[in-house]
Amino acid sequence: MSARTRSFNVTAAVLGLWLVVLSAVGAGDTGGRQSRGSVSVLATWTGDEGAAFRDLLQSFTDESGIRVDYQGTTALREVLSSEVKAGTPPDIAVLPSPGELATYADALVPLEKVLPTDTLAAYGPLWKPAPRGDGAVYGIAVKADLKSIVWYDAARHKRRELPALAARDGQWCAGMGGDATSGWPGTDWIEDILLQQQGKAVYEDWATGALAWTDPRIGRAWRTWGSLFGKGAARTALLTDFRDAGRKLFAARPPCALEHQGSFIRGGYPPKDRAHASFAFSTGLIPGADRATTAREVSADFAAMFHETPQSRRLLAYLTSAKAQTAWAENTPSGRTRPFFANGDVPVTVQPDDVGEKIAKALKNSRSLCLDASDAMPTRMRLAFQRAALAYLSEVAKGPDALLTSLEKVRTDLHDERGRPWLSTVCG
Repeated sequence: MSARTRSFNVTAAVLGLWLVVLSAVGAGDTGGRQSRGSVSVLATWTGDEGAAFRDLLQSFTDESGIRVDYQGTTALREVLSSEVKAGTPPDIAVLPSPGELATYADALVPLEKVLPTDTLAAYGPLWKPAPRGDGAVYGIAVKADLKSIVWYDAARHKRRELPALAARDGQWCAGMGGDATSGWPGTDWIEDILLQQQGKAVYEDWATGALAWTDPRIGRAWRTWGSLFGKGAARTALLTDFRDAGRKLFAARPPCALEHQGSFIRGGYPPKDRAHASFAFSTGLIPGADRATTAREVSADFAAMFHETPQSRRLLAYLTSAKAQTAWAENTPSGRTRPFFANGDVPVTVQPDDVGEKIAKALKNSRSLCLDASDAMPTRMRLAFQRAALAYLSEVAKGPDALLTSLEKVRTDLHDERGRPWLSTVCG
């Protein structure tokens, strides 16, 4: 064998070895499949929620060969705003409110031609916001929660006892703390009170910017909320994080018996107590509520597309499918609560108990539902509302009139500005 031949064979062997190594490295990201590109996703889910979502994304990668670059952050508004201004937004963002969705509507891809027809049909109009007013859908709810509910310890109280408990001083466990969004549990209270007292039409006019904050019906809702908290209870609520408030329900000597909070909160209760955490609809417990109403407040996380690519199309179709959402719920590790969905094709039986199934059924009845009002408002309005809720609770005796006058000024200023869209509808 000549030196030239030996050199050729050695080179061929080295190249062959490198090809094997590179093939192994490429397969490592996609479970043995050839990579078929990537897609970037931004959402608020971190911790256990983030881990569950990453598991779902890994299932997508295993199935499709498409790598997903996921960023979870509790500062989504700041991160996304910065990336959009820099011209580098993610392919897909999951926004925690329809108001955030409206902020970026001009930069988003309409979804009617992106998602399969049968997928779109599985979601009621409430879950497919059209923030530009042209009828085009720019977001779709990948997760949802029920809000017009009151939690209690079913091992300690019977449902028939709840109205009497609600009427007693100091029985509401409440926490206004929420990091940069402190005050939002108070806005949830006021929104739900207005919905239960005045109905969907008034609620929708207010949430979409058509009703003045100084309207007497709005003031009544604020005063009703204030009447539920004495000075001591109000101070406690201001000093308590919303994630800690409901844990008091299950204390050996509980200082309070009821918590007005969304369906997601059960996941924050002590694991040993979740089995006997139950809820009642707030209709029967809010002073002055229309006891016959079936209206419920809800919230959702909306997936939106900034860049349309084959990879982003496929991932969004996957995330919004009943198949993936069913797997998302069923593959949730034991000890964690399962997510809820707005997709009408996801069976309620993916929930492991009667409480979960009851919530899932309520979310399917979209004609009775209204989106969280502050979530639907422009960012400036929403933040002013949160601050006003904190200010009111700190001095309930002063009444809400001065705060409502200030909020009304924000509303009128926003109507005079361009690029600050209000949603045209928030109720089913």
